[in-house]
Amino acid sequence: MTMNTRFEELAQRLAARTQELRGAAALIPSLSIVPVEPARMDYLHRESHCRMIRHIRRRWGMSMQQIIDHACFGLVGIEQLPDDDLIQLHKDLERAQECMLDGVSFEDAGLLRSRYG
Repeated sequence: MTMNTRFEELAQRLAARTQELRGAAALIPSLSIVPVEPARMDYLHRESHCRMIRHIRRRWGMSMQQIIDHACFGLVGIEQLPDDDLIQLHKDLERAQECMLDGVSFEDAGLLRSRYG
């Protein structure tokens, strides 16, 4: 085999490989990011938060109802609150219990905020 023949064979191999790579590049799928919905709380956890909120309301009376009504403004009740808002209400009521024991007003603790301005 002569040197010239070897170069021609090498050139043909390179051309064939280049064609393969160009064809493979065309077959690469186009990927895109699909938005994932945030994980939703399951029924048991939701009901547990609602039950604890009701328990706190029964224990402390109408003063806690003010915080619940504030959180549920425009809704029928706590069952309609989104997951994050339900958890936040539960945290707020636990903090409100501490305020009641320590004699701190809900306004001073930042539990009642103006939603209209």
